[in-house]
Amino acid sequence: MDTITLVLLSVLYTECIAGVIINLIIVAANLMKWKTMKSLHIGDKIISSLATSRSLYLFIVFFSSLSNLLDLWKNKFLAMSIKAVVTMVLHSTNLWFATVLCVFYCVKITSYNWKFFIFLKTKISTLAPWFLLASLLISISSSFPFGWCINKIEMPNLTNISLENITLSRDVENENHSSVFLLFFIISCPSFLVFLAADCLLLYSLWMHTRRMRSSGLGFRSPNLESHFSAVKSMSFFLVLQMIYFCMTVYTSNSGHSSLIQTFVNYIITCSAPFLHSLYMIYSNSELKKTCISMFYGISWCIPTEGL
Repeated sequence: MDTITLVLLSVLYTECIAGVIINLIIVAANLMKWKTMKSLHIGDKIISSLATSRSLYLFIVFFSSLSNLLDLWKNKFLAMSIKAVVTMVLHSTNLWFATVLCVFYCVKITSYNWKFFIFLKTKISTLAPWFLLASLLISISSSFPFGWCINKIEMPNLTNISLENITLSRDVENENHSSVFLLFFIISCPSFLVFLAADCLLLYSLWMHTRRMRSSGLGFRSPNLESHFSAVKSMSFFLVLQMIYFCMTVYTSNSGHSSLIQTFVNYIITCSAPFLHSLYMIYSNSELKKTCISMFYGISWCIPTEGL
């Protein structure tokens, strides 16, 4: 293994392991909050669901990159089908859960007078768990065709190596690759488009409200104005990371037979979006940050220091 591949592999594994730990910390912090308060806010439930999905996704990316490195899936088409379906389920769930979170923020924060928005604003706390369940069911049901597509990757048994047979093999492979990319794009697009619409509506509402507050004479140091600026930055950051994640996953699904180095680079960029956003959620949420710090203190007290 050359130096570049080793460095990329180290970066990818560090990112995946750190991402899994950060998302599990978010889930654990919300579980501690639920244990203490005997209830959990619907926003925290959505964040916990998203963090769980992200931790599983980062783990499967870690496992997939390791299997590609060790060539574990060679001629094992059933295992490839299962891995493809599981990966697609987690990818689709990540997109849908992030969309549910963005829609929840949009409905709760914005003040549009549309009838549909008014209805959602009054029912969002009741509807959000059903949105999460529907997202999970849609992700699972829409991902099963991937197993069938992966099985089609197996080329026909060509005993005679000739120009005709090689051309036929390439045509079958290219046709199957196009089907996989089209299916991936169709599954990924709806959730991303809903996310894009909700985030843009939220950013527009926040920005217009911020402008009205500034024109009314409130200074830049006003707590309300600062909170609105903070919300604009948070949702803009969320939008950029989600666009990177969507574009990279679509690009990877259409990249064909990539080299090992290109595959690891694609993995690193793709995993950076959920990793950075989960890290930012801890950083920007003071309550979640305090819970995580208390958890770290509790873990440090449990570690024996004798003999050190």
